[in-house]
Amino acid sequence: MLEGNELVQQVLQRCGYLPIAIAIIASLNLNSDDDWQNIIEAIMKPNSFFKTKDSNRSNLFKMFELSTKQLSPETARLFRLLGVFDAVQIPLQSVASLWKIPKLDARFILIDLNKQSLLTYKDGNSPFCVLHDLVIEYLRQPIDKQQTKEQYFITLNKELINGYYQQCDGLWSCYPSYDNYYYRYLLPHAVQAEDDETMQLIMRDFKWMSVKLILDNTIYNLCMDIEKAINFLREKDIKNWEDYRQIIQLLQRYESSLQINSIDLVQFLLTLDGETNWMKERALQLATESPIIYWKIAKINYDKVETSIEPYKSKRIGKVLQDKWIAVSNPCYGKLRIIGTENNTKESCQIMIKDYETSKNIHQISVPKQYISNNTISPDGQIVGFHVNNLDNDSSRWQIYNIDNVEELCFVDDNIHQLQDQNFDKLIFCPVIHNNDIVLATSDKKQVKVWKIDGSKICFLNKQVSIDYEIESIEWIDNGNKIMLWSKMYECDRYGEPKDRNNRVIICQIQIYELQSWQCLKSILVPANIIENGNQLLPCIDIDKGRLLHAVSYISSNDGCLVLSYLGLSVLLMLKNYDLELWLDEKALTNSLHRFPSFLDHINDVNISCYKQLICVTSSRKDVHVFKVVNDQLQSYIKLKTSHRVNDCLFIPESNRLLVYDDSQSLYEYDVQEDDLRWKMLKQSNNNDDDEYCQTQISVDSIIDTSYAYISNNAVGVQLIEKGDTNYLKVLNFQQQCNPTQFDRILDQQYDNCYIFDDLQSAFVIGTSCENSVITQLVNFLSQNQDMRQYEILSESESLDVIDLKYRKTDNTLIIVAQEVKDAMLVHLTVVTINLHNQLKKYYQDKDTYSYLRLIYMDEFYLVIDGGTIVQCYQIGDDTTNTRKIESQEYDNTLTCKITLPVNQATDNFQFKFSPSKKGFNKKDLIQDWGEKDGNLFVCDHSSKVLLKGNNDDVQMFNHKVFVADSENLWCQKFCIVFNDRIRGIEMYEVEEMKLYDILPFHYFAGLHFKWNQQQSSFIAYDKSGQYCIFEQI
Repeated sequence: MLEGNELVQQVLQRCGYLPIAIAIIASLNLNSDDDWQNIIEAIMKPNSFFKTKDSNRSNLFKMFELSTKQLSPETARLFRLLGVFDAVQIPLQSVASLWKIPKLDARFILIDLNKQSLLTYKDGNSPFCVLHDLVIEYLRQPIDKQQTKEQYFITLNKELINGYYQQCDGLWSCYPSYDNYYYRYLLPHAVQAEDDETMQLIMRDFKWMSVKLILDNTIYNLCMDIEKAINFLREKDIKNWEDYRQIIQLLQRYESSLQINSIDLVQFLLTLDGETNWMKERALQLATESPIIYWKIAKINYDKVETSIEPYKSKRIGKVLQDKWIAVSNPCYGKLRIIGTENNTKESCQIMIKDYETSKNIHQISVPKQYISNNTISPDGQIVGFHVNNLDNDSSRWQIYNIDNVEELCFVDDNIHQLQDQNFDKLIFCPVIHNNDIVLATSDKKQVKVWKIDGSKICFLNKQVSIDYEIESIEWIDNGNKIMLWSKMYECDRYGEPKDRNNRVIICQIQIYELQSWQCLKSILVPANIIENGNQLLPCIDIDKGRLLHAVSYISSNDGCLVLSYLGLSVLLMLKNYDLELWLDEKALTNSLHRFPSFLDHINDVNISCYKQLICVTSSRKDVHVFKVVNDQLQSYIKLKTSHRVNDCLFIPESNRLLVYDDSQSLYEYDVQEDDLRWKMLKQSNNNDDDEYCQTQISVDSIIDTSYAYISNNAVGVQLIEKGDTNYLKVLNFQQQCNPTQFDRILDQQYDNCYIFDDLQSAFVIGTSCENSVITQLVNFLSQNQDMRQYEILSESESLDVIDLKYRKTDNTLIIVAQEVKDAMLVHLTVVTINLHNQLKKYYQDKDTYSYLRLIYMDEFYLVIDGGTIVQCYQIGDDTTNTRKIESQEYDNTLTCKITLPVNQATDNFQFKFSPSKKGFNKKDLIQDWGEKDGNLFVCDHSSKVLLKGNNDDVQMFNHKVFVADSENLWCQKFCIVFNDRIRGIEMYEVEEMKLYDILPFHYFAGLHFKWNQQQSSFIAYDKSGQYCIFEQI
């Protein structure tokens, strides 16, 4: 028995009884005392090779050495190379690449090393090995005594990089994607090998980066790896090291719109606007060499607001429109965490807590089929709260969780009894931690209470305020040392308006309490309803004429000031010398109020930076401005560039970093640094003309309408422009892509619409009025020598509005669909066909009247119109047949329409079917409604939103807003493209199988129309305001 053997005990003792030592000893098959004595002598023998002050560790290394000597010389050499790896799972493929041998041979060697307990090897579908950290330390001891550890480690990394290079033949992205280690650690190994040439090759291989991003499912790892490489290149003074920081900036800026699970950085770079740089040139080179089809922006024109600033970071938080609220912790207390929702109100609804920088999930809480109407997080990011509204029984309550312990906390009102009603109106954490205590405040109807976290309890601190009127809101101010609350000193109805509408002045009360002493430091009254009287803002007694107060915010400054947000305007109220009754003095009140600029037409939200005196104002749900306050005055402002409706804005605590969360579930970060931005100064005045934003009005070109087409395979555009009393048509010929040929044609009268069509050398402009409705044809419009023909459209109505116009090439016919306004604002449908060869006109007028007409679908032969409560389908006539109504369907709320394109549009029947709309459409339901899967079809609702596109048995559902802007795009032979506004991308589908082929990122404008060339090797994306973008296949 070896258990009581003194020699065995000596060996184990000298190795510190470590499990790895026991495993190694067991693998040596020591059977006699002589064997054990030899081990002791080997351990006792001095060895300057292992330089460590820890004798146990030195002895252990000698044990590793004895075990290694039992290996064959070649196996021992290969084993020592494994020191290049860290103590993580190392795929068999990476080991084989390092050893430069086949995977099968590497597997047998790893199995043998596993028997020797020198590593752990796991076989299976994804075989890997793991090295103990002490074994790694041993393997990193240099064999050559002339080498330092640092030099030897560089040699190991060069060996690994060389092995990877040989495996993929220098094409880094061609390495097997199942080897996650390679894509996760390739660039760090190049840095550790001090191989600047390889580093730069990797950072120029956007295909390799794409695979890495997909496998990592985050940009964080890649950005960190590139940053380490940049630091090395900078220290070595390698030329152009700054170029690679552009990659980090690009990824951080567009992270929210990157489809990480399928990203292709090459395609992404080719769709970016701006000056050509090394990244775009490299992307174009990679695309040219690739067998995959890539698209590039050949020409783009869009509105660039020079006065606005771009976000420098973006992320994706949430998945559906109901995901509206976010909150962040205080980075002063550790890593920055963010809380939000995913799939709010859905079966899969979850509270998500993430590391802000890495976007990695820290914790998630499932709350199926609940509506989360608010959320919050403690300054250290450990405690989260969210307001749950039960959709089944209409109840609601706040739930508080310690996410580190995965424990729900309960409120106790007397340190003993649990509070049953947790349906507070508002709950907010103090932004700082006081004496290691996490403090929060709640408001409930007419009282405010302050609590602190104590283990699993939320204990009442015997600090509360009770008032006679309902509290509107509470807010921590002065770095969490005070609480401000405000209330309306009048009774309100369910809509928040005064119940008593008698002519009297109504007021609001604002109180500020000091947290420690719980004394009321200030109590002031302000008018709840104001009116503008010239340059003055005065209390108003008429509820219907004034502006009601709906929000109050506090700015920490020398004397303190308030932001009072009234309906349609906001003002700064200086607290210096402002006492309780000052609001009664109209002159004193006017002098204390400083109005925000008038271009903030409707203020929705106001947020204050606790770090600097900055005010973020959201107006009209989309415009976001940041104002700087100096000496209690609005000094300057800057506008943020946003593209969607804003849900929430907030400053990251203790910083100038502003987060803007919009309804596409994108979170944008702006670094509002005073010195780096060009702030626009404001005049110090209360007058309405204090706004330098309003410039002197001058006569400018106004684009009324646009149209684009391909003529002789060249992109062509026309813009109908109004300047003063003059109309002219701007013609754009993109035959020369860099600088398109353009010229203007002055028109003879006012026009409303313009149209051009593929391979038709004529442009059409339409002018409609009650006296004269004219279509003017500009023949040979691409040349300066144009011929003009006019066609009058007869109308007996008050006015005629053109809905759409098409050109039918088969019989050279122009088709005009219009609505004629009759008495009582009812409309008729009118269809006019004009044969451009013989000028023969035919009229069709629907005898039925409608409240409105909306185009669902139109091609050269068929027309589908929504009339408010009925959908009508028409077949468009020609020289020999009249336009006729072929089908109609009444509906109550919503209706779904299926349209199948005939094989021969001129002769075959047009298939048009109806179905009542259902909530929660899915592919199975739609197919079941139609009872068949057939032909080239699409399904849309009565508002022309496309729900489904099909080609025989292959069907594609659209879960986002896709509208029938250009019907011919739905019937393309190769690709069907739609714009996904939520992710700001053009989705391209292969028509044959209706599978998503690619997503082209597009951040420039929305409301897109699409026009393909005949070969589908180029297309134009444009809107009606003059913005356009031409894509070309590489």
